[in-house]
Amino acid sequence: MFLDSDICGDDLPARTVSLTFDDGPGPETQAIGQFLFEHRIPATFFVIGRNAREHPVLLQQLVAWGHTVGNHTFNHPGLVDLIRRGGDVVSELMATDRLIRSLSVTPPLYFRAPYGSWREVHRSPDGAQKKPSIVANVLNQVPGLSHYIGHVHWDVCTCDYDFWRRGEPPAQCADFCMHEIRRVGRGIILLHDSFDDAALRDANRTRELVELIVPALKREGFRFVSLHDVPQIRSEMGAPTPTALS
Repeated sequence: MFLDSDICGDDLPARTVSLTFDDGPGPETQAIGQFLFEHRIPATFFVIGRNAREHPVLLQQLVAWGHTVGNHTFNHPGLVDLIRRGGDVVSELMATDRLIRSLSVTPPLYFRAPYGSWREVHRSPDGAQKKPSIVANVLNQVPGLSHYIGHVHWDVCTCDYDFWRRGEPPAQCADFCMHEIRRVGRGIILLHDSFDDAALRDANRTRELVELIVPALKREGFRFVSLHDVPQIRSEMGAPTPTALS
């Protein structure tokens, strides 16, 4: 089911986070996946189909390490603008879905819209904002996508792309990330194991960032969970929310 509202992790217990990575696979993906596996941390990798097509063995390895592979479209377009132009949103998901389904993963599968582009914003005469998801409306009419839950948004944006674009060191990005995670206190964290932009992909230092913030979060008593344990997602799956998350 594609929901009109964003799926977030703000109903997770305090000091509980779920790590998610967008735009891969790329040069950093294997090292990040292995590092997290060695620390017994499950993560979700939202892959771009045209990148995933070049790395089928790596996708299998991520799954073998206990990570989740999610759908981030095939070409990384802004979906609201694509619909406005009369473009084919369904094919963007279906092309990547075929790659993910080949991994023999068990549904539901997760979807994250590129750039978080999920709805139009309308302003009513009284000034109130209404935000229907024209993307969800299209995708929910496709039986071949009924095994999805989305759009999975985030509670904490690490803004890693801004740091790498400016050529700043991972330690500086880590300081920002830790501040944001402490401020929010829980939820789904957005990082990037690669980028759609080639220059950013070459400048990416998210592996080093992860190697800094994971030990720091552990020292401060944070716990790491899979998206499967996010209460809003468990509710959509019809599964009870566990009383204690590990």
